[in-house]
Amino acid sequence: MSMVAKGAATERKVRRARDRAPGALPLPSRPGFFVPLPATLIGLLIAAAITVGAGLFVWQALPHDPGDDSAEAGFLRDMHTHHSQAVDMAMAIRDRTPEENLRLLATDIALTQSTDMGAMQGYLNIWDLALTGADKPMAWMGHPVDGLMPGMATPEQVAQLDALPVAEAEVLFLHMMIRHHQGGVDMADALLQRSDQPQVTLMAERIVSGQSAEIGTMNQMLIDRGQQPITDPLPDDHNAGH
Repeated sequence: MSMVAKGAATERKVRRARDRAPGALPLPSRPGFFVPLPATLIGLLIAAAITVGAGLFVWQALPHDPGDDSAEAGFLRDMHTHHSQAVDMAMAIRDRTPEENLRLLATDIALTQSTDMGAMQGYLNIWDLALTGADKPMAWMGHPVDGLMPGMATPEQVAQLDALPVAEAEVLFLHMMIRHHQGGVDMADALLQRSDQPQVTLMAERIVSGQSAEIGTMNQMLIDRGQQPITDPLPDDHNAGH
């Protein structure tokens, strides 16, 4: 082929390429075949599919709010009541005892359990649940009670912390608070067997470890006062004074 012919052929190729619309996709070879998609568009579709899938996984993995009749709601409500009495008992002896270690323990119990009470109410508020429910105490554990919950003292027993001589009130406080803590630990253990909700189970774990340690401390205080430590399980009647 002469140089002139080659030049003419090249010019025709350039003209055909210039006449094709920029970005136009090649037509399918026959009906029924899909039009190939650009690599960038395929990449975007893949990324979108991954994002949607990941979003669905995250939504399913997120902890959902417990309902009104859930173990979590029942635990928070009952433990809020349980803690409230512990705070009252701790403040009563704190204001009377001259013994520094007992004052420190009572202060720590009052502050820790008051903080827990605020968190319990906060979780219920976030879940749009009331602080009190329609069920009886401990119904979420499968054995509702009409009276006092495990380890709780009667109002008359709590009043004795102000009425008895200080030395006797100290011993009574230690007896009642050990039983009170035993009831709290049992209740927290029951929640841990029924729930995997992260915030509530973390609280229950702290209650078990913290109050178990305080039971040991209070038993040593009883020994220091010439009293027998309390090592038997919580009585079945659920009352700290029996």
